Amino acid sequence: MTATNILESTARTTFGEIQNVNSALVDWKEVDGQPGNYIKVLALDEKRNRVDFLFKQDPNCEFAKHTHLCTAVAFTLEGLWGYREGEELHFPGTYSYEPPGSAHTPYSTDQGMVVYGSFQGESPDMLAILDDDDNVIGTLSLDFFKQYL
Repeated sequence: MTATNILESTARTTFGEIQNVNSALVDWKEVDGQPGNYIKVLALDEKRNRVDFLFKQDPNCEFAKHTHLCTAVAFTLEGLWGYREGEELHFPGTYSYEPPGSAHTPYSTDQGMVVYGSFQGESPDMLAILDDDDNVIGTLSLDFFKQYL
């Protein structure tokens, strides 16, 4: 059997349940209602309630305050960013583990940022979006991420 280099020219391939992605061939899509925030969904697994993605913020932007309904990880690839509720900044190579119940508002510095993120939960619901008084005003589920595939 001869291996081919199909991923050089094809954005997505599958082999059974295995998903392979050439992220360079996947376009950034601006997140609805979140100007300056972009996503590339890499893999979505409804069976396991999991989504893997690249997330990018333009310089000096933030994403809505939210509470995690799932376990989340973020690995910083580019830029400098933090949480409005925290003191530390994340730079390339930093890893963040966010258990269910974590609440925060991610923002980028004047460098912007790109992170690899992964959400995995007990249900399809991933994030509860909060208002200024920490009331839940919306929920992002796997269906939300599907629109960015």
